[in-house]
Amino acid sequence: MDNGMKKPSKMWRIILVLSLALNVAVIGGAVGMAVTGGGHKGAPQRVMFDFGPISRVLDPADRRAIGEAMRKGGAPPPSRDEFVGKIKELADGLRADPFDPETVGDIIASFRVRSERVQQQAQSAFLDRLTKMTPQGRAALADRLEKGNRRKD
Repeated sequence: MDNGMKKPSKMWRIILVLSLALNVAVIGGAVGMAVTGGGHKGAPQRVMFDFGPISRVLDPADRRAIGEAMRKGGAPPPSRDEFVGKIKELADGLRADPFDPETVGDIIASFRVRSERVQQQAQSAFLDRLTKMTPQGRAALADRLEKGNRRKD
């Protein structure tokens, strides 16, 4: 049965995989730089994860507390050397001839797994902060959420 659609050529599949790999590398790089403090030696930069509309109505003190909990309670971020090593692995995989999509897929998966772990830790810190709020504080947060009022930082 021919429905008039052609199977994509091998070249297009390779281009799509490379495009996906590049997108994941950029996301992984951004997460890695945010978690490790921007790739420079010194104090880590502020890390804040987006929890949708509710994160926009949090008090600045709550945001800081969640960020601090992430820095103290989360898994240690990969070192700069580890991150650079992963990027080099990905670059080498992209340059390989013949191209091995499984190898590149495994490297991309390692970025995804790390990102998911960080997001889970962020969610736990966020829920912990909400649990520590008074009922009145959570009610005020709910009111701001319904009104769509954004807190001023």
